[in-house]
Amino acid sequence: MIIFKKVKFKNFGSFGNYFTEIDLQANRKNLVSGSNGHGKSFAFLDSITFGLYGKPFRKINIPQLVNTINEKNCLVEVEFDIGDDSYLVRRGIKPKIFEIHKNGNLIDQNAKAKDYQRFLEETILKMNYKSFTQVVILGSSSFIPFMQLPAADRRSVIEDILDINIFSSMNGLLKEKVATHREELRDYDYRLDLMREKINVQRNYINTLKNKSDVELNSFLSELDTTDELIESTQKKIHELTKECDDLLNQAPKSKDETIKKLTKMQTLHGQMKSNINKINESIDFFDENDNCPTCFQKIDKDSESIVQYIDGRKTKLTEIEDGIDKIEELIEDEKKYLTKLEDLSTKVQKKQEKISELNKQLYSANNYKSKLQKKIEELKKSGPEDKEAQKKIEEFEFELKELESSKKDIIEELYLYDIAASMLKDSGIKRKIIQHYLPVMNKLINKYLSAMDFFANFTLDEEFNETIKSRYRDTFSYMSFSEGEKLRIDLALLLAWREVARIKNSANTNILILDEVFDSSLDSVGTEEFLKLLETISSNAHVFVVSHKADQLVDKFDAMITFEKKNNFSKMIVG
Repeated sequence: MIIFKKVKFKNFGSFGNYFTEIDLQANRKNLVSGSNGHGKSFAFLDSITFGLYGKPFRKINIPQLVNTINEKNCLVEVEFDIGDDSYLVRRGIKPKIFEIHKNGNLIDQNAKAKDYQRFLEETILKMNYKSFTQVVILGSSSFIPFMQLPAADRRSVIEDILDINIFSSMNGLLKEKVATHREELRDYDYRLDLMREKINVQRNYINTLKNKSDVELNSFLSELDTTDELIESTQKKIHELTKECDDLLNQAPKSKDETIKKLTKMQTLHGQMKSNINKINESIDFFDENDNCPTCFQKIDKDSESIVQYIDGRKTKLTEIEDGIDKIEELIEDEKKYLTKLEDLSTKVQKKQEKISELNKQLYSANNYKSKLQKKIEELKKSGPEDKEAQKKIEEFEFELKELESSKKDIIEELYLYDIAASMLKDSGIKRKIIQHYLPVMNKLINKYLSAMDFFANFTLDEEFNETIKSRYRDTFSYMSFSEGEKLRIDLALLLAWREVARIKNSANTNILILDEVFDSSLDSVGTEEFLKLLETISSNAHVFVVSHKADQLVDKFDAMITFEKKNNFSKMIVG
């Protein structure tokens, strides 16, 4: 229950630059009087609604709330208790002020003014402006009776009174959560598709690598076969050339060096023999050319036996040497022919050996290339580093895929639960059950208060808060078909019924009731008298403030009278 203690204000409406303070707990029944324009409504209607909700009760623009003479420092303070906590709400214009104090401490103002106001209404007051003006204030000027509210506003008021608007808030939060989860679900679907695509890309990459590897493997195997054939044919050629070299070498039993050495000896011997011939010829020619000895100058007897024998011996020797020269020249010629043959064989062998050397180089290169091919083939037969990296990525992606699928499953399960909760939080769910439970109580109270005001009809609200009004003869009427006085009785009966339900629920229950010019409008004398009797009951648990111009007729019916007067363009309050 909200216990309003006091409201005070300055530079508010027609009130000046000093606080006017109204004690809302001083008396049970209070009559508020004053001439038109002297500040009654500002003091009791607009001040409280402006302080709590930031807007006046009547249709007044916010800037018009500031005193037109001082034009600044407009301030309203409302003090109230809820349970063990005391609250003070301060709201001002020029400068703009909005503060909520709890037990003397300012509540954090980090939030925006709109959120700060929502906090005040939803967390502290637990009553919005519409509910407040249906339960606490009934004014003849801008008050919209419950029966003239749109269906949505009727429901809002009843939900506030029954304290079930929390279900609407929960439903709103649930819708946000559902929207968020559906967005998350779409995000998970996108991420799952993306992850599956990543896995397919890696698998295609592995297949591409495998196909490429197979092509390369087949190519390498083919090249290996070709290389083996090349090696085999090269080895065969080397073997054939080696055999040919051996055959050529076997055709010359003596080596070239031996032949040259022998030829040199033979040529040397040939030279010596030639030299001997020359010497022999010289010795023979000596006897033919000389008659005297050049040494002793004696006459040479050419016919002497010794000389003839000597010359014959020299000639015989000469013949022998010349025969020897012919033979050795034949041998030299044979050796030269043999040497030519050796050189020819050597040239052939050398060419074949050069070919063998070239083939050996080719064989060496072919064997090296074969080793490289075999190494590449072995590497291709195994998983390469790219394959392993791609497979590792697939494993990682599959793990993430499982995580995402699990998270998506959780979201789907939560959405299923949210759907169940949403069906419960709809107007046709829990709230309907609660309203069905309280509707008989509401209708009973409404009819009770109608009867107390001498209005004999059966008034019934259905679950959509549409009325059915039946007279004593069971004729059916609508709210708009009644006179203004009868409508006011219905409005008062609804106000009192809502207050009683709020008291029972301890939701929108307050300790004050403000009635603005109720007795000055459509109530006849009988209705006024019956309503005054009701006020006796109401004032037992609430402080009632009745604003009226009929102070002289009603003053004896109230505990206290509060009068407002305006002097020098400023209003002031007189309590009597």
